Amino acid sequence: MNWTSLLQPKATVDSLVKGHFFVIKFTPDAIAKEVFNLGIGFIEEGSEAIRFKLAHSSLQGFACIYGKNAVQGLRLLLQSISTALNTVGYSFPPSSQVVYTTLMPVKGLSIETILNSLYRDYVHMDHFQEKKKPKASILNTVDLRKGLKQNLKSINKTEYYQEKEIFLKSDIDSGKIALDLPIWRPQQENSLFGSEHLFASVVSADYLEKNALSFNLDYLGCSNIQNACLLTGREAKAGLFIYRPSLNERVTKEVVDIIDNHIEKSLYTLERLRQKEGYNIEIEVFYSEEDVYNKVAAFVT
Repeated sequence: MNWTSLLQPKATVDSLVKGHFFVIKFTPDAIAKEVFNLGIGFIEEGSEAIRFKLAHSSLQGFACIYGKNAVQGLRLLLQSISTALNTVGYSFPPSSQVVYTTLMPVKGLSIETILNSLYRDYVHMDHFQEKKKPKASILNTVDLRKGLKQNLKSINKTEYYQEKEIFLKSDIDSGKIALDLPIWRPQQENSLFGSEHLFASVVSADYLEKNALSFNLDYLGCSNIQNACLLTGREAKAGLFIYRPSLNERVTKEVVDIIDNHIEKSLYTLERLRQKEGYNIEIEVFYSEEDVYNKVAAFVT
Protein backbone atom coordinates (compact mmCIF):
# COMPACT_ATOMS: atom_id res chain seq x y z
CA MET A 1 0.00 0.00 0.00
CA ASN A 2 1.27 3.51 -0.81
CA TRP A 3 1.24 5.30 2.56
CA THR A 4 2.48 8.64 1.22
CA SER A 5 -1.04 9.53 0.11
CA LEU A 6 -2.08 9.47 3.75
CA LEU A 7 0.35 12.22 4.70
CA GLN A 8 -1.62 14.97 2.98
CA PRO A 9 -3.43 17.44 5.27
CA LYS A 10 -6.81 16.25 6.51
CA ALA A 11 -9.95 17.80 5.09
CA THR A 12 -11.11 18.67 8.59
CA VAL A 13 -8.56 21.47 8.76
CA ASP A 14 -10.22 23.13 5.76
CA SER A 15 -13.70 22.60 7.17
CA LEU A 16 -13.42 25.51 9.60
CA VAL A 17 -16.21 28.03 9.14
CA LYS A 18 -14.82 31.38 7.95
CA GLY A 19 -16.40 34.80 7.69
CA HIS A 20 -16.62 38.23 9.28
CA PHE A 21 -18.21 39.47 12.49
CA PHE A 22 -19.34 42.81 13.84
CA VAL A 23 -20.34 44.12 17.24
CA ILE A 24 -23.76 45.72 17.74
CA LYS A 25 -23.26 48.86 19.85
CA PHE A 26 -25.92 50.96 21.59
CA THR A 27 -25.59 54.52 22.93
CA PRO A 28 -28.60 55.26 25.21
CA ASP A 29 -27.53 58.82 25.99
CA ALA A 30 -25.84 60.86 23.26
CA ILE A 31 -24.62 63.41 25.81
CA ALA A 32 -23.13 60.93 28.26
CA LYS A 33 -21.79 58.88 25.31
CA GLU A 34 -21.90 55.64 27.24
CA VAL A 35 -21.79 52.67 24.88
CA PHE A 36 -23.13 49.18 25.51
CA ASN A 37 -22.55 46.10 23.36
CA LEU A 38 -25.92 44.52 22.65
CA GLY A 39 -24.86 41.62 20.49
CA ILE A 40 -22.72 39.98 17.82
CA GLY A 41 -23.40 39.53 14.11
CA PHE A 42 -21.68 37.05 11.79
CA ILE A 43 -21.64 36.76 7.99
CA GLU A 44 -20.27 33.48 6.67
CA GLU A 45 -17.86 33.59 3.74
CA GLY A 46 -19.82 33.23 0.49
CA SER A 47 -23.15 34.10 2.11
CA GLU A 48 -25.15 37.28 2.61
CA ALA A 49 -27.26 35.99 5.49
CA ILE A 50 -26.50 37.39 8.94
CA ARG A 51 -26.45 35.13 11.98
CA PHE A 52 -26.51 36.98 15.28
CA LYS A 53 -26.80 36.69 19.04
CA LEU A 54 -28.34 39.53 21.06
CA ALA A 55 -28.35 40.34 24.77
CA HIS A 56 -30.82 38.41 26.92
CA SER A 57 -34.23 40.09 26.98
CA SER A 58 -34.32 40.32 30.79
CA LEU A 59 -31.56 43.00 30.55
CA GLN A 60 -30.75 42.86 34.26
CA GLY A 61 -27.49 44.72 33.81
CA PHE A 62 -29.12 47.58 31.92
CA ALA A 63 -31.88 47.81 34.54
CA CYS A 64 -29.30 48.20 37.32
CA ILE A 65 -27.96 51.32 35.61
CA TYR A 66 -31.00 52.99 34.00
CA GLY A 67 -33.90 51.52 35.97
CA LYS A 68 -36.67 49.08 35.07
CA ASN A 69 -38.70 51.64 33.13
CA ALA A 70 -35.97 51.92 30.50
CA VAL A 71 -35.83 48.17 29.98
CA GLN A 72 -39.07 47.92 28.03
CA GLY A 73 -37.84 50.43 25.46
CA LEU A 74 -34.61 48.50 25.04
CA ARG A 75 -36.51 45.25 24.56
CA LEU A 76 -38.37 46.87 21.68
CA LEU A 77 -35.04 48.04 20.28
CA LEU A 78 -33.68 44.48 20.44
CA GLN A 79 -36.70 43.32 18.44
CA SER A 80 -36.07 46.06 15.88
CA ILE A 81 -32.41 45.05 15.59
CA SER A 82 -33.40 41.43 15.05
CA THR A 83 -35.89 42.41 12.33
CA ALA A 84 -33.40 44.73 10.63
CA LEU A 85 -30.63 42.12 10.55
CA ASN A 86 -33.02 39.59 9.03
CA THR A 87 -34.30 42.00 6.36
CA VAL A 88 -32.18 45.03 5.41
CA GLY A 89 -28.91 43.52 6.64
CA TYR A 90 -25.65 45.03 7.84
CA SER A 91 -25.83 48.43 6.14
CA PHE A 92 -28.89 49.88 7.88
CA PRO A 93 -29.11 49.87 11.70
CA PRO A 94 -32.69 50.43 12.94
CA SER A 95 -31.86 53.49 15.06
CA SER A 96 -29.40 56.37 15.24
CA GLN A 97 -28.49 55.04 18.69
CA VAL A 98 -27.34 51.74 17.19
CA VAL A 99 -24.02 51.29 15.37
CA TYR A 100 -22.51 48.22 13.75
CA THR A 101 -18.71 48.05 13.90
CA THR A 102 -16.60 47.38 10.83
CA LEU A 103 -16.45 43.76 9.68
CA MET A 104 -13.60 41.76 11.18
CA PRO A 105 -12.37 38.32 10.01
CA VAL A 106 -12.98 35.27 12.17
CA LYS A 107 -13.05 31.48 11.83
CA GLY A 108 -14.14 28.60 14.00
CA LEU A 109 -15.50 25.08 14.14
CA SER A 110 -19.11 26.20 13.63
CA ILE A 111 -21.26 29.33 13.44
CA GLU A 112 -22.65 28.62 16.91
CA THR A 113 -19.16 28.26 18.37
CA ILE A 114 -18.05 31.54 16.78
CA LEU A 115 -21.09 33.47 18.04
CA ASN A 116 -20.88 32.07 21.56
CA SER A 117 -17.17 32.79 21.85
CA LEU A 118 -17.46 36.37 20.57
CA TYR A 119 -20.55 36.97 22.70
CA ARG A 120 -18.61 36.06 25.85
CA ASP A 121 -15.81 38.42 24.83
CA TYR A 122 -17.90 41.44 23.86
CA VAL A 123 -21.33 41.35 25.51
CA HIS A 124 -21.37 41.75 29.28
CA MET A 125 -25.05 42.43 29.96
CA ASP A 126 -25.56 38.79 30.92
CA HIS A 127 -23.13 39.13 33.81
CA PHE A 128 -26.09 40.47 35.78
CA GLN A 129 -28.50 37.69 34.90
CA GLU A 130 -30.18 35.68 37.61
CA LYS A 131 -28.12 32.69 38.61
CA LYS A 132 -29.00 29.65 36.59
CA LYS A 133 -28.72 26.05 37.55
CA PRO A 134 -25.08 25.05 36.99
CA LYS A 135 -24.55 22.92 33.93
CA ALA A 136 -22.32 19.88 33.70
CA SER A 137 -18.75 21.00 33.07
CA ILE A 138 -17.10 20.52 29.68
CA LEU A 139 -13.57 19.16 29.34
CA ASN A 140 -12.33 20.08 25.88
CA THR A 141 -8.95 19.17 24.40
CA VAL A 142 -7.37 22.51 25.30
CA ASP A 143 -8.30 22.19 29.00
CA LEU A 144 -7.43 18.48 29.04
CA ARG A 145 -3.93 19.28 27.80
CA LYS A 146 -3.52 22.13 30.29
CA GLY A 147 -4.20 19.65 33.06
CA LEU A 148 -1.81 17.17 31.46
CA LYS A 149 0.96 19.76 31.43
CA GLN A 150 0.48 20.46 35.14
CA ASN A 151 0.43 16.76 35.93
CA LEU A 152 3.69 16.15 34.06
CA LYS A 153 5.20 19.11 35.90
CA SER A 154 4.28 17.52 39.23
CA ILE A 155 6.26 14.37 38.34
CA ASN A 156 9.20 16.25 36.79
CA LYS A 157 8.43 15.15 33.22
CA THR A 158 7.76 18.56 31.64
CA GLU A 159 10.36 17.91 28.93
CA TYR A 160 7.91 15.47 27.35
CA TYR A 161 5.19 18.08 26.91
CA GLN A 162 5.33 19.99 23.62
CA GLU A 163 3.22 23.09 23.04
CA LYS A 164 4.66 23.80 19.60
CA GLU A 165 4.30 21.67 16.49
CA ILE A 166 6.82 18.92 15.77
CA PHE A 167 8.42 18.94 12.29
CA LEU A 168 9.35 15.58 10.76
CA LYS A 169 11.17 14.99 7.49
CA SER A 170 9.02 13.76 4.64
CA ASP A 171 9.76 12.31 1.20
CA ILE A 172 6.98 14.48 -0.21
CA ASP A 173 8.63 17.39 -2.01
CA SER A 174 11.73 16.83 0.16
CA GLY A 175 10.11 18.89 2.87
CA LYS A 176 8.81 18.55 6.39
CA ILE A 177 5.40 17.89 7.87
CA ALA A 178 4.16 19.75 10.94
CA LEU A 179 2.46 17.52 13.50
CA ASP A 180 0.48 18.28 16.63
CA LEU A 181 2.04 15.94 19.21
CA PRO A 182 1.69 17.18 22.80
CA ILE A 183 3.78 14.25 24.02
CA TRP A 184 7.19 13.98 22.36
CA ARG A 185 10.54 12.74 23.66
CA PRO A 186 13.25 15.10 22.44
CA GLN A 187 15.75 13.31 20.24
CA GLN A 188 19.43 13.63 21.13
CA GLU A 189 22.46 12.06 19.53
CA ASN A 190 24.15 9.30 21.57
CA SER A 191 21.26 9.34 24.03
CA LEU A 192 20.15 6.43 26.17
CA PHE A 193 17.21 5.88 23.82
CA GLY A 194 19.25 5.92 20.59
CA SER A 195 17.07 6.76 17.60
CA GLU A 196 13.84 5.43 19.14
CA HIS A 197 10.96 7.88 18.93
CA LEU A 198 8.28 8.26 21.58
CA PHE A 199 5.20 10.38 21.00
CA ALA A 200 1.49 10.56 21.76
CA SER A 201 -1.59 12.63 21.25
CA VAL A 202 -4.13 13.40 23.97
CA VAL A 203 -7.58 14.56 22.89
CA SER A 204 -11.06 15.00 24.30
CA ALA A 205 -14.26 13.66 22.75
CA ASP A 206 -16.39 15.94 24.94
CA TYR A 207 -18.05 17.73 22.02
CA LEU A 208 -21.68 17.81 20.90
CA GLU A 209 -21.00 19.31 17.45
CA LYS A 210 -19.98 16.91 14.70
CA ASN A 211 -17.33 19.24 13.22
CA ALA A 212 -15.69 19.75 16.60
CA LEU A 213 -15.72 16.02 17.29
CA SER A 214 -14.17 15.30 13.88
CA PHE A 215 -11.48 17.96 14.28
CA ASN A 216 -10.35 16.64 17.65
CA LEU A 217 -10.62 12.89 17.05
CA ASP A 218 -9.83 12.60 13.34
CA TYR A 219 -7.27 15.37 12.92
CA LEU A 220 -5.66 16.24 16.28
CA GLY A 221 -5.76 12.61 17.35
CA CYS A 222 -5.70 9.94 14.66
CA SER A 223 -4.24 11.85 11.72
CA ASN A 224 -1.25 13.18 13.66
CA ILE A 225 -0.41 9.81 15.20
CA GLN A 226 -0.85 8.02 11.87
CA ASN A 227 1.44 10.44 10.05
CA ALA A 228 4.03 10.37 12.83
CA CYS A 229 4.11 6.57 12.73
CA LEU A 230 4.57 6.47 8.97
CA LEU A 231 7.40 9.00 9.16
CA THR A 232 9.29 7.48 12.11
CA GLY A 233 8.83 3.76 11.46
CA ARG A 234 7.69 0.67 13.33
CA GLU A 235 10.29 1.03 16.09
CA ALA A 236 8.63 4.18 17.42
CA LYS A 237 6.50 4.02 20.54
CA ALA A 238 3.23 5.82 19.83
CA GLY A 239 0.11 6.47 21.83
CA LEU A 240 -3.37 7.96 21.44
CA PHE A 241 -5.27 8.61 24.65
CA ILE A 242 -8.85 9.82 24.45
CA TYR A 243 -11.09 11.30 27.13
CA ARG A 244 -14.75 10.33 26.67
CA PRO A 245 -17.33 12.08 28.88
CA SER A 246 -19.68 10.06 31.04
CA LEU A 247 -23.46 10.48 31.12
CA ASN A 248 -24.66 13.77 32.61
CA GLU A 249 -27.31 16.45 32.05
CA ARG A 250 -25.57 17.62 28.88
CA VAL A 251 -24.27 14.31 27.57
CA THR A 252 -27.27 12.03 27.10
CA LYS A 253 -27.26 8.33 26.19
CA GLU A 254 -27.90 9.28 22.57
CA VAL A 255 -24.92 11.67 22.58
CA VAL A 256 -22.68 9.03 24.15
CA ASP A 257 -23.66 6.55 21.43
CA ILE A 258 -22.76 9.12 18.74
CA ILE A 259 -19.40 9.83 20.40
CA ASP A 260 -18.59 6.13 20.81
CA ASN A 261 -19.47 5.39 17.18
CA HIS A 262 -17.27 8.28 16.03
CA ILE A 263 -14.38 7.06 18.16
CA GLU A 264 -14.70 3.55 16.71
CA LYS A 265 -14.69 4.84 13.12
CA SER A 266 -11.82 7.25 13.78
CA LEU A 267 -9.60 4.52 15.21
CA TYR A 268 -10.04 2.14 12.27
CA THR A 269 -6.88 3.20 10.39
CA LEU A 270 -4.71 3.21 13.51
CA GLU A 271 -5.99 -0.23 14.50
CA ARG A 272 -5.01 -1.44 11.02
CA LEU A 273 -1.54 0.08 11.35
CA ARG A 274 -1.13 -1.66 14.68
CA GLN A 275 -2.59 -5.06 13.87
CA LYS A 276 -1.79 -5.48 10.16
CA GLU A 277 1.34 -3.38 9.68
CA GLY A 278 3.06 -3.98 13.01
CA TYR A 279 3.29 -0.41 14.33
CA ASN A 280 3.67 -0.01 18.09
CA ILE A 281 0.63 2.12 19.04
CA GLU A 282 -1.12 2.21 22.40
CA ILE A 283 -4.75 3.25 22.04
CA GLU A 284 -6.99 3.76 25.06
CA VAL A 285 -10.22 5.56 25.92
CA PHE A 286 -10.74 6.89 29.45
CA TYR A 287 -13.76 8.24 31.31
CA SER A 288 -11.95 10.57 33.72
CA GLU A 289 -9.17 13.09 33.18
CA GLU A 290 -7.19 11.63 36.09
CA ASP A 291 -7.03 8.27 34.29
CA VAL A 292 -5.73 10.05 31.18
CA TYR A 293 -3.00 11.80 33.18
CA ASN A 294 -1.99 8.59 34.97
CA LYS A 295 -1.74 6.74 31.67
CA VAL A 296 0.45 9.39 30.09
CA ALA A 297 2.68 9.42 33.18
CA ALA A 298 3.17 5.68 32.83
CA PHE A 299 3.68 6.01 29.08
CA VAL A 300 6.63 8.43 29.41
CA THR A 301 8.24 6.66 32.37
